[in-house]
Amino acid sequence: MVKSIGKLKLFSIALLLIQASYSQEIDSLYEVATWYGFRKASVNFTFDDGCVNQFAKAIPLFNEFDFNLTLFTVTDWSPSWNTLKQAADSGHEVASHTVSHPNLSQLPSGNQRTEFGNSKAIIESNIIGPRCLTIAYPYCATGIDSICDNYYIAARGCQGFIEPPTPGSFLNISSIICGSEGSVKTFNDFKTRVLSAAEMTGWCVFLIHGIDNDGGYSPLQSAELRNIIMYLSTRRIKYWVTTFLNTALYARERNALSIIETSNQDTLITLQVTDTLPDSIYHHPVTIRRPLPEEWPSADVLQQSTPVNKRIVKVDTTVYIVFDAIPDGGEVVLLKNNNAAVPEIDTMPPDDDPIVNNIINPENDDVSNQCPVSIIIHDNGLTLHKLSVIKSALTVTLYDLSGKNVFNSKIHFSNGNNSVFLPLSIARGSFYIVQIRDGRQSWSLKLYSGS
Repeated sequence: MVKSIGKLKLFSIALLLIQASYSQEIDSLYEVATWYGFRKASVNFTFDDGCVNQFAKAIPLFNEFDFNLTLFTVTDWSPSWNTLKQAADSGHEVASHTVSHPNLSQLPSGNQRTEFGNSKAIIESNIIGPRCLTIAYPYCATGIDSICDNYYIAARGCQGFIEPPTPGSFLNISSIICGSEGSVKTFNDFKTRVLSAAEMTGWCVFLIHGIDNDGGYSPLQSAELRNIIMYLSTRRIKYWVTTFLNTALYARERNALSIIETSNQDTLITLQVTDTLPDSIYHHPVTIRRPLPEEWPSADVLQQSTPVNKRIVKVDTTVYIVFDAIPDGGEVVLLKNNNAAVPEIDTMPPDDDPIVNNIINPENDDVSNQCPVSIIIHDNGLTLHKLSVIKSALTVTLYDLSGKNVFNSKIHFSNGNNSVFLPLSIARGSFYIVQIRDGRQSWSLKLYSGS
């Protein structure tokens, strides 16, 4: 009994220390988003060992849908630094997988310092600009936390579960192994995990090595990867698909944030957004919302006199001004705007809407799985050319890249070609996801709306 009480006291002390490290002073009118953009979950796709198809297939796929991934790199395995630099220039994270890929748990402390420190230094000397701030443990074997902490702000393990918004340890973030040797092999496996992450407002990290037949460990089929990326691309408003580093930065900043309103006038509100973290590392914008003052038709937001991202959003019966701010990035000013804004309605896209069942893929030789029409893009809209017998009307739906349904039309083919004219509200020079449905199947493709 005495031992149990002693353990309870130690646990309570540890809990207080953890809570103290997340010191916040948030004005009661303000709410900080759990994840960037008030999304329901953060989803990371991390790739280990530099397998060939990570560069030949994964990076082009993520570039196509404007998502970023993380490449955990073994510096002694002769990586192509020029290729990695190109990936970093596109917003992807190049991070450490140690120097020689050892089992860190079997190394003495001196060798661990070499593996941690030298890999970071080598990456930063070859990838000029972004800092190497995260690491993935080879074989999922952790090293000594106090050594790792000297070099990195977050480390990835592979315990197989989804993390809560604040993990138990930033130096051993769980990930889920994908491919033939893992628990995630198919689109439905991916979908099940991201749905679970959204339910718990969690942090979901996927771990991928080989893709198709490139010789990497636990190969994942590229078609399954494309399907989940397509699915997430039409649900950007719900899922934050980003790098492992961005998620770690955001989680730490969110936990250390303070928001103090320093002035509240008829047409102007000022506030300070700060944290206790080193500004040289922690400068990812954090998403904040505040009820829009009742007498304000709309609002603009500035930080250090520069306009920042903002939205007017209605949640239930409350209209909010939602904006991004960089902690310690200077004074934030909310300005009354007399041009009335129509608030966005805070809704999430349905999870089971069959946006992705079959992907229009020119490399797919399975005729039975191909879309029954071809699509030609032109300035005014789309032209659909019938390729096969169509027994029912086709529904054409456009989604923007936030997942919103922006256009819907039903097509009855009276001849070989039909045109779908897009309204002027469809922004030109933008990307959309077009979905074709025949009542039984659906096909989706990313299209550019023209200039």
